[in-house]
Amino acid sequence: MKHFAATPAPVDGVESLLGNTPLVRLDRLAGAGAATVWAKWEAANPGGSIKARPAAWMLREALRAGEVRAGGTVVESSSGNLGVALAQLCRLHGLRFICVVDPRINDSTRRLIQAYGGTIRMVQQPDPATGDFLAARLSEVRRILDQEPGAWWPNQYANRLNARSHEDGTIREIFEALDGRVDALFVATSSTGTIVGCSDFLRHNSPATALVAVDAAGSVLFGGTRG
Repeated sequence: MKHFAATPAPVDGVESLLGNTPLVRLDRLAGAGAATVWAKWEAANPGGSIKARPAAWMLREALRAGEVRAGGTVVESSSGNLGVALAQLCRLHGLRFICVVDPRINDSTRRLIQAYGGTIRMVQQPDPATGDFLAARLSEVRRILDQEPGAWWPNQYANRLNARSHEDGTIREIFEALDGRVDALFVATSSTGTIVGCSDFLRHNSPATALVAVDAAGSVLFGGTRG
């Protein structure tokens, strides 16, 4: 008799697939007997990244509160993954999406945002005062908001729901799956929403767990030069 893995039940819409992503044990990475290392496979989220979580939380609350209405416009600055997630969700909810990016965006990511119906606004030059592309992107967002009455900006950099989506989702799922036995948590860090949410959870539930921020060499978060 052949045995097959259980077939997942049908779901209603991509939002039903958000979260509860698998934990994958990385035996070769850790080495024999050195440690047990788990990776949270966030690529299993709709949109293919962890950014699907804050995108859904921020948009869901904005729709509930009436900050954005059917047929409205959403504008956000993104280096890529959040833009993909918002483009997908805006398509689902019948919203127009404008994604402000800079030349560092991956071309396949840009094409994916457009395939979901998003409009790309490319900032070609960094902010003259700081030499920072992020500052230039945010200036462009504000300019678009002035031109588009009623447009809504999630503002991932200041929106508390960004961190909350990870506090109540990502890190909680990890602890529930591992029965709370987590000695150290390594978090890729850019706009800091993920690590802030994880930190908030650990502060109240597991203060002994070491929290390690990971970013590329030269990151301004670790003393690098803004740019």
